[in-house]
Amino acid sequence: MSSKKNQSQEHAPPAEGASENHEQELTPTNKTFRIVVMSFCLAATLLFLWVWHHQTQFNDDYRKAVFLMRDGDAAQAIEVYQKAIANKKRTLFFTKEPSAHNNLGQAYLQAGQHAHAVASFKTVIEMAPDIAEGYVNLTTAYLQQNLPADARQTCQRALEMFPGVALLHYNLACAYALEDNVPKAVASLTRAVELNPELKTLAQEEAALREVVSALR
Repeated sequence: MSSKKNQSQEHAPPAEGASENHEQELTPTNKTFRIVVMSFCLAATLLFLWVWHHQTQFNDDYRKAVFLMRDGDAAQAIEVYQKAIANKKRTLFFTKEPSAHNNLGQAYLQAGQHAHAVASFKTVIEMAPDIAEGYVNLTTAYLQQNLPADARQTCQRALEMFPGVALLHYNLACAYALEDNVPKAVASLTRAVELNPELKTLAQEEAALREVVSALR
């Protein structure tokens, strides 16, 4: 008799609160919420991996292109910089990298592809209009194409924002010299040398500035 009594006590019904909790866990709303959360976490993880992968590819290509430029292989550097920029665009949130476009423009210049260089430097200016380097390189590309008017106009606009950049004054002097405007070329070169005395040596080696250098005070 005592064993039967013990058995009946062991099979007591579950507590009322525990049953309600079990039912709540199985409701459709709870299941949907869990699915949504899990889907969000999976999507976030995949997005992170996508961005990380392409950023890593960009870093690798960028370094490789830098070394190619140092070795004088501009043609191969152009291809690798283009790959780097394509990967940068795929990072979704960090797509702008003016230095990559600037270096690509330099590679184009070294390869003699001036029109492509101009396009690259214009992109640099669009991405970073508050940095003088893009304007300096764009005017250099114009000068190498023998487009002094374009170089002069770009220098003049840039100097309104960056009056203390010696290379902009130097390139403006080159533009004036190519347009046979010696007095203005002398004035611009004088200002460039005031800002950076080393540019006088560079000007002495510049064919367009030989006459201008001799007129410096």
